[in-house]
Amino acid sequence: MGGTRRFAHIYLSPHLDDAVLSCGGRVAQQVRTGASVAVVSIFAGVPEPPLSSYAKELHARWDQPVGAAAQRQKEDEEALALLGAEAVHWRYGDCVYRTTPEGSHLYTREESLWGPIHPSEAGLIQELTDRMGRLPLGPEGVLYAPLGVGQHVDHRIVRRAAEGCGRQLTYYEDFPYAAEPRKVRDAVSAGQWTSELVYLSREALEAKIAAVARYRSQISTFWESEAEMAAAVRVFAKETGAGAPAERYWRRESRP
Repeated sequence: MGGTRRFAHIYLSPHLDDAVLSCGGRVAQQVRTGASVAVVSIFAGVPEPPLSSYAKELHARWDQPVGAAAQRQKEDEEALALLGAEAVHWRYGDCVYRTTPEGSHLYTREESLWGPIHPSEAGLIQELTDRMGRLPLGPEGVLYAPLGVGQHVDHRIVRRAAEGCGRQLTYYEDFPYAAEPRKVRDAVSAGQWTSELVYLSREALEAKIAAVARYRSQISTFWESEAEMAAAVRVFAKETGAGAPAERYWRRESRP
């Protein structure tokens, strides 16, 4: 994100799909009003070998035994080009690729993705906080961060880093984890919060679905097919808006 361009809206996406899955409708509507929008995918780097057995298993599941990270970057660029937003890829590795200074992998099985943040990640969190504080937002720009619904370790790291960067945040509900209302309630259980419903036009909802479909390697992580994904996105949007398609966002109220 070099140069002097300033953005009206910057979305922090832990992985190469999270912001579009959660916020794609709002992004589409913002772009159509002429607003400048960027999506910064944090853990978008190409890993250095050797990979853990678990990471290799994931690559096979994604049908990408070689070049999985590069393919995901390409999918993200296609999705955001469809929505009209700028794709920015930070080169940090996904949690399944990260290691200790000695080279031991930090998260080596499915259960570890929802467990404690490894103590060695403290330096990474501080580095992310510093970079987020320098993001090129305009004077009235808005920074969006994940609530961490579902408790994925990378989502929690991004939220924690964003909360330290000194900027007012608008939080989004991490879909598809947010399809379980209890998980959303847990994510906003501490402190005082206000929510905002953003209603989506039919065109914006369909643009979101089309953009999500660009993440071809990731569809099977949550759904059996692209059609099942599209149905799930429509159902969640209508449930969120009590019949009218919507996305919900949150702001933490400042203490007096």
